[in-house]
Amino acid sequence: MPILKPLKSSLLVSCLTVGFNLPAWADECDLPASSAEWPIMEFVFEDDDPSTSSPLDALNPFTGYSTDQKKAIAEFECYLSKVADYYRSMGFRAPNLSTVKGKHGGQAYRVNVYDYADDDKIAKAAPRKDSSSILIADLSRAVVDGKPARPMYDHLAHELFHNVQYAYLSYEQVDNREWILEGQAQAVGMEAARTLAGVDLHKVKKDGFRLGGRPYYKTLWQVDTSKEAQEDYRTSSFWRYVAEHMAASKTNGRAGLKPITPDYSYLTTVLSQPLNDRASGPADGQWLDRGLKQASGLGLQRLYAAFASTFAGYVPDRLTKAPDGTPQQAQDNWLKYVFGGCTELALSGRAPSADTLLPQRKNGARCFKVNVAGSGRADVSLQTRAETVTALQALQIGTAGGTRIGSPQIVPSPAGGGYLGHWRFRIDGGVPNVFIVSNMAADPATTLNMDLRLNATYSRWVSDLSQPRVQSKAGAQKAAPAKAKTAPSKPATAKDATRNAAQNEVETGLEALSSQSALGAHANFERKRARCVKPFGASSCGPITSIQLSLTPGAMGDMTQTTGTGGALAQFMAQMTAIADHGALQTDSQWKKAMEEVRDTEGSTVTITIPLIEYGFSGAFDNAEIVVNGGAGRGNLQAKGPEDAIPGRGQEYRQSGRVNIVEFTPYVMRGRFEAQLTDLSAVDFSKAGEDMTLPVDRTISGEFVIAAPWEGDPEAADYLQQTTEAAMQDLSQAFPSLGNQDLASIMPSGAQGGQPSGTSGHLPSSPVQDFPRCTCDCQPIATLSPECKPICKVKLRACWAEDSRQKKLAEQLRPTAEPAASARQSRAEYIEGLRREGMSQAQIDRIMPGIDAFWAENGGWPKQ
Repeated sequence: MPILKPLKSSLLVSCLTVGFNLPAWADECDLPASSAEWPIMEFVFEDDDPSTSSPLDALNPFTGYSTDQKKAIAEFECYLSKVADYYRSMGFRAPNLSTVKGKHGGQAYRVNVYDYADDDKIAKAAPRKDSSSILIADLSRAVVDGKPARPMYDHLAHELFHNVQYAYLSYEQVDNREWILEGQAQAVGMEAARTLAGVDLHKVKKDGFRLGGRPYYKTLWQVDTSKEAQEDYRTSSFWRYVAEHMAASKTNGRAGLKPITPDYSYLTTVLSQPLNDRASGPADGQWLDRGLKQASGLGLQRLYAAFASTFAGYVPDRLTKAPDGTPQQAQDNWLKYVFGGCTELALSGRAPSADTLLPQRKNGARCFKVNVAGSGRADVSLQTRAETVTALQALQIGTAGGTRIGSPQIVPSPAGGGYLGHWRFRIDGGVPNVFIVSNMAADPATTLNMDLRLNATYSRWVSDLSQPRVQSKAGAQKAAPAKAKTAPSKPATAKDATRNAAQNEVETGLEALSSQSALGAHANFERKRARCVKPFGASSCGPITSIQLSLTPGAMGDMTQTTGTGGALAQFMAQMTAIADHGALQTDSQWKKAMEEVRDTEGSTVTITIPLIEYGFSGAFDNAEIVVNGGAGRGNLQAKGPEDAIPGRGQEYRQSGRVNIVEFTPYVMRGRFEAQLTDLSAVDFSKAGEDMTLPVDRTISGEFVIAAPWEGDPEAADYLQQTTEAAMQDLSQAFPSLGNQDLASIMPSGAQGGQPSGTSGHLPSSPVQDFPRCTCDCQPIATLSPECKPICKVKLRACWAEDSRQKKLAEQLRPTAEPAASARQSRAEYIEGLRREGMSQAQIDRIMPGIDAFWAENGGWPKQ
């Protein structure tokens, strides 16, 4: 947008133009009535170069055009009056253009339309140092063959909006702010031309430009100034999204993939904010953030995340021309151009967890895809770590199309250092699901570049006794017995795709029994239980890890589920709204019926208990407690025995479930289990003789994957509290119609900061290191690395306990003539006894740490 030369001084011509005879078509324009805010509504075109004109040129502004040109010019003049009225209706200030005597009496705005070089812009506007501005256009391209050229409608509306912007911004403030000036003018100008003249200039021909496609993986205000890219103009997509959001919020709806008539009146609030004379991207971001909060109740962080997620789905949905290839190819090309391309994480039963690296630029956005093999819906946890909490607070993740967008849960990472950010989404299996990560801090100026390493893991479990019933995306059941369906309720509202999607998920999910939900696969860590006196195995004692697996109705998410748009409060309100839309009583009835079905179905729940393990552990236990639902008319099936562990008189049926922990990090706990199961409620022990073997009613084997297992760890689940401002913005996103107010006016004093409530100062930086990974078996402790010794301690104790049990059993079976070893040996005597029995030094080294630990917990070794 070149700054034109200042206009030469001109004479007042009101007295010189009185009595001028106007052509007939000049009266055909029905001028809008003027107002105090817009006292001038008429425009007069002059065939005059404002940089070379003399005072005499203004004696008669209505000359210089041919007869055909005059008719076209009159149409443009009338059109600009309508554009001005359109801008006035949204509350914008009147432009400060120079004036002349109007054709209808009174004053009119002067527009210089004359023939100039075709390699220059077809129309231009520019500010002047005296706070006025000018508007010019090229006559040879405005009127072609005596008729108005269609492109001119678009360009005139665009440039006139620049004149409106100059009523807010000074001559000094317009330099190097094209992403604001050109982006806004392109968005508003295109809408004015469509609305008032029926001109959609770029429809079909330039869909990418029309939609405002530009590389948003770059910083919002870092645009390419090349003439070919026109990225400044393409930033119109952001300004239009906010306008659609404002329009939708009036009816408590949300902007989505379907175009709606935008409301650009919010820009009056944005443009009215104080702005520095010198352009600065970070400072301009803060300026925009203030304006958006006052206009909508939402800051730039929330609106940018919602925009980026929604914008990802514009192709193919908003194309006005069929793509050359398939719709999927068109979407991939769009995502590559806008977000730099999407890495796809393919998850399956064999590989339920995967990582990807996203170079996340500050104040920009990236995309990735997650594809879970199979059918039905699956709960996917997305997790990452950073050295600071503030870095994670800048991140928001949403699904393409914008129906679900969430802020992270943030906790200190329970292993490996750093802070952990977590999101959970329920997605459809068998198809790639596109996610958008935006990196925009609450204070945009503080956003940092990040090389984001993101993990995706989906919760699941399977066994040869469980029979999940999945629900397809279309709502058709698979592998399920026929049953009556309830009549679907009415959609929440045709204007809100987010609520419709949430309601559909409740409605169809209640018909499913899923083995791929976070509610159905989770772990708990009980660290504060008293230590075992007797070895773990005869019963579950001491600190334990319990794993709960259950088929669950695939409708409800836990409170960490991203089901709406916004932070934790907004997600909760979205769940409650979805239930209400479906019908609270109907939801409760269907949920109760589903849980009764789970209760009556054999193998529908599995509970596994093992000694407490730490992050990094991998290894096996063969003394796990495993309890399986026996179904209707039966008791629980348990992994006991089946052999009596006490030969002869006495009975002890030890826990005999076998569990192998394959991987255990804060991101994922993954393992296998198997057991021989007995219904103890059906065993008559009164008639049992010595060494009775329990009947094996069932066998079970299966696998489990628990995403974000730290959620069940009381030492790790130290959630950071939201700020008051974040909670208020959550309300605005949950109920958009409440958001059109200034947060500063309703928040308590001092609550606007970004520090979590209930804390003081900043949480310290914590370096991010690799997660520990230890293979724990019955090896000598000396062979373990220093970091693995405490992690593998629980396995070494189990090894010692089993060795001791077998040794004691061997002593009980030893002939009576052979003297038994003393029960109160010193440590040295005990080791010497092991050597006499032929035990190697490696075996002694292996079991002694466990024995030492046992005596330390029971008063110490006997003195010699």
